[in-house]
Amino acid sequence: MFPDEILLDKNQVLASLNELPDKVSSEDLIERILFIKLIESRLRETTEVTHDQVMQELKDVKQRKLAELNKKA
Repeated sequence: MFPDEILLDKNQVLASLNELPDKVSSEDLIERILFIKLIESRLRETTEVTHDQVMQELKDVKQRKLAELNKKA
């Protein structure tokens, strides 16, 4: 384990994974875990992050995911 590694709460991860459909790709699982990690890291930052910054990051994640899905189609 790395000293600055962000540890995730298992119950929180399981609750989030339960929101996914019964059949899900490994990419979607990884994306969900990375999303939780992003939120946790933002919560631990000492500098304040504005609502607009968080919304922009979420928008960027969504756009990347849509681009990936369009490539597969």
